[in-house]
Amino acid sequence: MAQFKISAHRYGLIGLAASIIIISLIMINNYDIPQTAQAQQHNSITTANNTNATSGNQIDSFRAEGQISSLASDTMAGRANSSSSDVWVLGGDWEFNVVNGNLTNLVTDITMTKIDGTAAHHHSIEKLNNVSGMRITDRMNNASYMMMSYENERVALEGNHTMFIGNADITTNGNIEWKDVPIHMALVNGNIITINMVPSKTEDHFKGFPVFGTVQSIIDENGRELTKPPPQ
Repeated sequence: MAQFKISAHRYGLIGLAASIIIISLIMINNYDIPQTAQAQQHNSITTANNTNATSGNQIDSFRAEGQISSLASDTMAGRANSSSSDVWVLGGDWEFNVVNGNLTNLVTDITMTKIDGTAAHHHSIEKLNNVSGMRITDRMNNASYMMMSYENERVALEGNHTMFIGNADITTNGNIEWKDVPIHMALVNGNIITINMVPSKTEDHFKGFPVFGTVQSIIDENGRELTKPPPQ
């Protein structure tokens, strides 16, 4: 059998994907700082900020869903001793519900397959525990936001952006593979979702990259579709 080779146009796609996710690598690298540093990084959040009310431009009850569409590779990460065939294609579905600022449901299903169609396997994240929302202003103004403590922060949409963190078990082919993995999820401008899993807690299975996806729908508690402009 002839040795599998990645064609030039595939290299072009990989290069494009690498350019899109390079910014997220900076965020991922911050994950492995010891947890003792977490409390020191952001102990200024006070109870006054943890209000149950949302401002006029926030929505704290909604449902979002979409598809997983991502790549992972040692080659794209520029790691030594990597091979061009060590490129993984990730696909699947995700969805979550938020009620009154609380995450009530999260299901993420990921099928991960080598680019030559071999080694296919399935991962799932079925429940996120100890969930806290994250303020968009913190994301924009502090490069260390991934390490901050956000006790009792509510999950809410702000201009179709939302972020939250928590811990979850990740399964492989139906069996729990990694337990209590810190996970950060971000919904960006109503179009993109990123799922970041701590590399050291998953044996670097996802090559240090976030899992990317697209948004199919965001519906508020009144059934209004938020990814489409309101009728004129």
